Amino acid sequence: MRIVIGGAGEVGRGVAKALRSEGRDVVLIDPDPIAIKEAQALDVMIVQGDVNRRKDLKEAEVHKAEVFIAATDRDEKNLIACALARDINEHEGNGVKLMTIARVHAAELVHTEKPEAFKRWSGVDYAVCSDLLVIKDLKAGLKASSMHEVLSLGNDAWVAVVEVQPTADQLVHKTLQEAEDEIDGLPRIFGMKRKTERSKIPGWDEPITSGDLLAFATIGQHSFKRILQAAGHSPPEYPEKPRVLIFGATRLGRQIAASYLKDGSRVTVISESLEAANELAGSKIGENENLDVMHGDAMDVDLLTEIDIDDHDISIAVLADDHTNMAVSMQASEMGVERTGLVLDDSGMATVARRIGQSFAISRRRVAINSILRRVHSRVEGNYHLLSSVPDLVGMSATIGPGHKLLDKEVSVLEKGGALCRVAFILRPVRGGKESMLRASGDQVFKEGDRLMLFARVEDIGKVEERLLSGS
Repeated sequence: MRIVIGGAGEVGRGVAKALRSEGRDVVLIDPDPIAIKEAQALDVMIVQGDVNRRKDLKEAEVHKAEVFIAATDRDEKNLIACALARDINEHEGNGVKLMTIARVHAAELVHTEKPEAFKRWSGVDYAVCSDLLVIKDLKAGLKASSMHEVLSLGNDAWVAVVEVQPTADQLVHKTLQEAEDEIDGLPRIFGMKRKTERSKIPGWDEPITSGDLLAFATIGQHSFKRILQAAGHSPPEYPEKPRVLIFGATRLGRQIAASYLKDGSRVTVISESLEAANELAGSKIGENENLDVMHGDAMDVDLLTEIDIDDHDISIAVLADDHTNMAVSMQASEMGVERTGLVLDDSGMATVARRIGQSFAISRRRVAINSILRRVHSRVEGNYHLLSSVPDLVGMSATIGPGHKLLDKEVSVLEKGGALCRVAFILRPVRGGKESMLRASGDQVFKEGDRLMLFARVEDIGKVEERLLSGS
């Protein structure tokens, strides 16, 4: 599969690296010499050019591509690039319909009542807008803010990554099998990253050591506390209706506020923009008696003391600048907030931010990379997440539909002895429209309607997908 990516920034490079690891034929286009230089470490074809110029797209041979991804930092540039690529493919292509994916920064362009409206007026097959996707993972991560990573795989299925502490007597020096047998209610471990070693899908006889990063597959957020305790962490109690402080009345800040208000939480929003504060106060959610909107400096100690910042269970920084968000969160933590959340652009800074107290940081760019990859892999229904803290491993979900070639086959047929992938569990439909969770074992048989959660190495994704594709 040939894939052309417009934009060699962090998102474009992240997508290119993942797809190249799968053995895909990847081309990157960017006019910036610095971005081009940073991309040279990737084993991909690089074109120094503009995605809005037909001749540069033709040089990248977009007419031979199956997928075109526009991932620059400008929405209008991405939309025009997709239109140009589609036109070249239609008039000069080899008959294979081009899938177009555009990264969109302005949520208002795609946030409509009817999701198909964007495709209708733009002609782009898929829009990826991080601000419409981060809230669910952010709220889940704040319930387990000591974790390195929390990712949703849909229908309350989660990937949770945590570091094993020296005090984790239940895990340290135990094998994976012993940990599963001895710790009641512990979700299954399907990924491991050890310092100085590559990430791997560990065998059941693999010993667990202090400092290991473990990737758990689990159903339900209630299991997060059990995972953290087993790994030697002591998370603060999470209240049923936390009091939330949000720094920034941005569109995302307003959406986060609305989400917590819907849960019955009391929310305070501090906005450095008087216009944004007034707009929020005069909006529909501004009528909620549990919402307080204030205009002021997010770093003003007197203001934070006046609003009793230490009485807030959570603070979330969604300001425009990454460094400001980190500074605000550090100050909130120092002033008594037990759980701090940040929405950042840079994924590297998000990794650093997670080391600040009980902080949970989520990166817009990392969300965009995963969302783009999910669209590229849309032949297999379900979610797709490239783990950042346990690199080179992917968490996936997939459904066994009618006529699927794996129907009535054993799990071991898909796993190939555990060498290809590892099925974490199976969600099986039962009477009354409910689902039953089954821990996967090699001799279990797939049934129609089963939803799988599995892990695989990036380089094996193509093989896994071929086995997951429906067929007679």
